[in-house]
Amino acid sequence: MKPILPKRLNPTLKMQYLANMGWANMLTPVVSIVRMPLKIYALFILFCVSMPPMAQTQNSFVQGFTALYEQELGSVNRCSEQTRNEVKICSKTLRNDGNAPFALMPSKPKGTVVLFHGLADSPYYLRSIAEYLYQQDYAVIVPLLPGHGKLDADADMQDPNLKQRWYAHVDNIMALAANSSEKVFVGGFSAGGTLATHYMLQHPSKVQGLLLFSGALELSSSAETMSSIWGMKSLAVWLDGTFETDGPNLYRYPKVASYSGLVLMDVIKEIREMLADKAAMQDITKPIFTAHSMADNITPFTGIEDLLTKVPGNHTQFKIDSEFDVCHSDVVLSPLQVMTMNFNKSAVNQSERCAVPKANPLHSTMLSVMSYFVAGH
Repeated sequence: MKPILPKRLNPTLKMQYLANMGWANMLTPVVSIVRMPLKIYALFILFCVSMPPMAQTQNSFVQGFTALYEQELGSVNRCSEQTRNEVKICSKTLRNDGNAPFALMPSKPKGTVVLFHGLADSPYYLRSIAEYLYQQDYAVIVPLLPGHGKLDADADMQDPNLKQRWYAHVDNIMALAANSSEKVFVGGFSAGGTLATHYMLQHPSKVQGLLLFSGALELSSSAETMSSIWGMKSLAVWLDGTFETDGPNLYRYPKVASYSGLVLMDVIKEIREMLADKAAMQDITKPIFTAHSMADNITPFTGIEDLLTKVPGNHTQFKIDSEFDVCHSDVVLSPLQVMTMNFNKSAVNQSERCAVPKANPLHSTMLSVMSYFVAGH
């Protein structure tokens, strides 16, 4: 079947249109080799035919991953640093390359793990977990959620369609993951875990298991109460004012926008509604790994307990005792991450609890337990 192109499209838009129609992978080589000498053309065709299936799959993922962020960020550019077997999408619209979405692609992956970062932070927070899984021969995708990691996020953090944009982004990423592997785990840190849980409950057959790190399935009592007040979102936009992205942490906004916090609460409420639907839940059985600090006063563990009670499965809980006093955001941080974060301590009140990032003292043990969980499912 010959694709029918809309009239008056420039070459770039034509390729974007063809990508949407599923023709891009077929036609991109043709565009690139129109002027090739015949011998080189023949060698090119031989290379394409002989390319291993895994290489073809990874090439398709790279194209899709790049196109997704070209659309989301407007423009992308080469990253200043990129490791072997890493796909990383950088942009001048981002605060720095550490905020960029990335994927680690081993040559023969056992499966794929998708990890979404939390509210106001970036893929940097999941770097140590991703690299550990990669060393265990899993492909790992760490996306950048809409509205995050940017130099200017004011419009994003007041966007009335923010929740829909999050959902659409999760769906797009999971579609890319499904095309690259039959075995796909999904998870995330804090709000990223919320979105992963929402996806799992809607598409249980597409998920091998769920990984939650400080999963935000319940917020503090004050946040929960505020979310139920009529007109609170409009007030939150006014209170947020111009949203500032620059702060002491290069990989996290200086604060969570009140409006985005209320949007997160909407997602949590939708999850609760799904969990309360006994008819829909009776066919869902899924293994869940959770890592949570008992000293976390941002996302109480009771929200996780409710999920584990209502979703049957071979679950693994990694509880960090309150005596370690591990803060919400520190659960996912390794000593190396904290050391390379270059956090500006002078810009915060260092005597305030959780003001300065600290490494999770049980980080390596947590990763070992997580690895055992993933390998067992």
